[in-house]
Amino acid sequence: MSALRKPRPAAPPRPRQSAAELPRGARARRPGSGRGRALLKVMVFAAVVLSAFSAVVWRQTRAAERQRELKKLEADVAVAEGEKAELLNRIQALQSRARITRVARERLGLHLPSDSEIVLLPLPAGADDDDSAAPPEVR
Repeated sequence: MSALRKPRPAAPPRPRQSAAELPRGARARRPGSGRGRALLKVMVFAAVVLSAFSAVVWRQTRAAERQRELKKLEADVAVAEGEKAELLNRIQALQSRARITRVARERLGLHLPSDSEIVLLPLPAGADDDDSAAPPEVR
């Protein structure tokens, strides 16, 4: 092989045929136009598939985040319900009659009255039992 090649002589330009001169059913093609369109179609299809895939991945990621948030909130609700139950039990214990009498006796020095310590006061004259308990009528 020789290190230098001789340049090839350029091919003479092919004469263009008009649409009337082409055989029936044949079309005049521009060089490279079929490949360019096919490549463009493939690129558009790839872009559509890639964007659809990206949308699915984004949606799934958001759904996973929301699921984690939901589980955390459900755990928080369970803890809050447990605290509420404990507080309701404490309220019930603090409001019990036995505790109130014990605290009244120990802290305030109170006791249940004996019969000699009970004093009954008479009702004022002209007051009925039913009228004194009922609020006055407003018109």
